[in-house]
Amino acid sequence: MKVYLKTDDMLFSGGNGTGLSFYIKYAEESTEDNPVVIAKGVDENGKEFEEKININDIDLRNASYVEMSALEAYYDVDRGNGLSSFPEETGHMGLNERCDLISSFEKVIRDMNKLGRYDLQMFYMRNMNTYLNANSKHK
Repeated sequence: MKVYLKTDDMLFSGGNGTGLSFYIKYAEESTEDNPVVIAKGVDENGKEFEEKININDIDLRNASYVEMSALEAYYDVDRGNGLSSFPEETGHMGLNERCDLISSFEKVIRDMNKLGRYDLQMFYMRNMNTYLNANSKHK
């Protein structure tokens, strides 16, 4: 596994439990109205990748882990005491896998409610609403 140490020009540096490891920087053409980032790293098989991501075009119902991480970094979403603002299941996604982030949030919110973990329920609700509000401004 490769680890990228975060530098001042990086929005994000990290990965997940699959071995996916990457960093995110602003692309040269990025503007305030049209933020664009470049993600570079290695996938879960150790193969290098580079991907350009337009923040405004990310589909919350069909997003990759790299796209979700770009959103998290761009909107500076609360990670709580953890490494991520996302439901735990996203930590098992490979580079080309996609998930419905909103459904994942809804499921973990229901689960935390059943477990009586209202603190975590509120944490995930706040984060889901951050993504929904940010996303709706660009649609």
